Amino acid sequence: MSAASSDKATSKIVSHGTIYLAGNIMRRMVSFIMLPIYTRFLTPEHYGTLELLSMVLDITAIVFGLRIGEAVFRFYFDYDDRKNRDEVISTSLILVGGLNALGVAILLAAAGPLSEFVLGSREASGQLALFSFTLIFQSITEMVLVYVRAQQRPWVFVGFSTLKLALQLSLNIYFVVVLRMAVDGVIYSALISSVVVTVPLLWYTLSQTGLRFSLPKARSLASFSAPLVLTSLVSFYMTFGDRYFLRVFGGGLDEVGVYALGYRFGFLLSFIVGDPFYSIWNTEKYVAARQPNAHARFRSAFLLLTSALLLVTVGISVYVRDVLRIMASPEFWGAYLIVPIVLVVYVFQNWTSFVNMGVLLHNRTGEIARGTILAAILITVGYFALIPPFGGVGAAIATAVAFGGRMAWIGWRAHRLYPLDLPWGRAASMVGLSAAAWGLSLLAPEPIVWSLAVNTGIVAAYTLTLVFAPGFLPPDLRETIRAAVFRRGASLREIVARPRAPGAGEPTGERGDDAGPRPEEAAPTTREAAP
Repeated sequence: MSAASSDKATSKIVSHGTIYLAGNIMRRMVSFIMLPIYTRFLTPEHYGTLELLSMVLDITAIVFGLRIGEAVFRFYFDYDDRKNRDEVISTSLILVGGLNALGVAILLAAAGPLSEFVLGSREASGQLALFSFTLIFQSITEMVLVYVRAQQRPWVFVGFSTLKLALQLSLNIYFVVVLRMAVDGVIYSALISSVVVTVPLLWYTLSQTGLRFSLPKARSLASFSAPLVLTSLVSFYMTFGDRYFLRVFGGGLDEVGVYALGYRFGFLLSFIVGDPFYSIWNTEKYVAARQPNAHARFRSAFLLLTSALLLVTVGISVYVRDVLRIMASPEFWGAYLIVPIVLVVYVFQNWTSFVNMGVLLHNRTGEIARGTILAAILITVGYFALIPPFGGVGAAIATAVAFGGRMAWIGWRAHRLYPLDLPWGRAASMVGLSAAAWGLSLLAPEPIVWSLAVNTGIVAAYTLTLVFAPGFLPPDLRETIRAAVFRRGASLREIVARPRAPGAGEPTGERGDDAGPRPEEAAPTTREAAP
């Protein structure tokens, strides 16, 4: 491939990736935009009920949906002719629709016992039954959007994502605020918006592909995806299982609601930092690994990622108490203690995505499965040990320990295969500075105006210290960031990909410790709908 062709392909990846990222953010932003309304018009018990109902649907979607989206990409591009490609798409639609319909039938038959097991009573069985129908429509929507991505039509993807965002926001406001329907209102909003969006998407797809079913292709799709189900279930358990344990061993549905709200702020870290960074780095890291200055480039990118993660972590942690006091009813204010711990979980997650190169380069992905099993054991022990005495804070600590343990295990294995020699000393100094900033914010005065003023000063001082003071970022990276901020002389891609002289700006003898790979977060179907 010529240099011009390579540059064109890279440019296309970046531009399309940015558009898809915008579409994904819009699809997921409903729950964030609605937070001021949910926390005013829903009680913590309502919020906890919706969280647990969504959890039941998410598990059903993993088991019966088989995570076929990745398999569609795999087999779609095995064929060069349109007939076979169209058959892959239509077969996947029929397969996923049929399997999820079976899952819905099981939920309808078992709604009463499931409601009692998960929520402690059968009162929500009707809500679970109604909510379950969103599985069929949203699973079909996911398959259609896979087809749109395979066609490389990002603006179609964004268009439908925008439509669903606007529709769901409008319906949520109508049902929850105007009609005061609480949990039922959120469910009706999710179901109606799913139907309205799915029908035109399905028509768009079938008008091009036709409706054909291939049993051999269905077998290939299912056999490829089936092994991913177990990993997805374990990852889902690590991310969302604490809600069930909190309901049983903690403070019930009220505490689940408060905890879920705190966790929602933790998700922001990946939206703001992780997703944009890895949309570029995932294409750059394999190129960087082949360069003679590979380790220097990895160190530079790691420090950039770490500084961005910790900057956003401090910003959210310092302001979250003020934000909750402004937007939420007092019953939810206790969530501010959950948020910093959950953000630590997502720092671990993003770090582990970075340091798994040895595992990936040597095709030793089995180490990820072993690390996931270890983490599942750690988190279960943590739930039983920490939730009864400490409630939501204990659940968050258990999650942080498990994700940190997974990072350590897989990172150790990856480090043996491909040592990255990352500057963990500098990262540790950044973490210490971040902890100090958060600790100072706890001393802010009680009046909201003064608290905001003091916290703004803390965040500003932290940012200036992190970016400009020696001992945190090396001199060349500080200069690059200053150029990007003040002179707009460098893009994120240029910062990530910019080669550095080996050891530039690094103290002599500083070596990297062991780290690990990012646990793949389950992408539950109903999370777009649930608060």
